Amino acid sequence: MRITTHIPDPIARDAKIMAENEKKSVSSIIAEALAYYINEKRKKKLGRKVLEMAGNVRVSAEVYKELERGRMDSNDRT
Repeated sequence: MRITTHIPDPIARDAKIMAENEKKSVSSIIAEALAYYINEKRKKKLGRKVLEMAGNVRVSAEVYKELERGRMDSNDRT
């Protein structure tokens, strides 16, 4: 899909340098960065939802491990 956007010059220069260093296209660098951003937003939303559900209840350490496993699984889907 083609999307047109404005990227400030300093960020564009950094993206070009990174693309050259990683032997990738600028488009793939930007796509990776956007996928990372979206994934982080989803993780934060999931975290807030879990906190709302948990309220002020003490939570077992296993819950945090399970939450982290869920986050890692979501990384596999991007």
